[in-house]
Amino acid sequence: MADPVTFAVVASSAVAAGTAIQSGKYAQAAAEAEARQYEEERRMAILQAQEEANERNRELLRTQSENLALAAAKMGVDPNESASFLALKESNIQEAERDVGAIRLMGAAQAEKFKLSAWNAKMSGKAAKTASYGQAASSLLGGYKDYKYLSS
Repeated sequence: MADPVTFAVVASSAVAAGTAIQSGKYAQAAAEAEARQYEEERRMAILQAQEEANERNRELLRTQSENLALAAAKMGVDPNESASFLALKESNIQEAERDVGAIRLMGAAQAEKFKLSAWNAKMSGKAAKTASYGQAASSLLGGYKDYKYLSS
């Protein structure tokens, strides 16, 4: 029959090891949930950038339509034949293209940030799980050392 103190030391080591492993699993699960959240935010950033680009294009069409109507009413001529109107139209198109490009670039940058955050969260979870195995092994070795000491 084992000495109660020896049994308590061994049991304590086993419990500490089990707790360390479970803690690592929980940390990994939390990190994976965080990674899923970042992935969702990445998808939302892409959609938001696309919607903002679409809105800017709609704004360009409204502006061109308003300018066309205004030019036709003021000049009494076809605005598509007026050099100044065509220059204004081209300027508006170029400005809108720059805006849309900037919107898409910012959306892509935001999406990349969330992608990297998700990757970091996953790596953090894996590291926590790996560390928990090290803690468990350390607890078991410590318990074994104590067991040997108490049994001698």
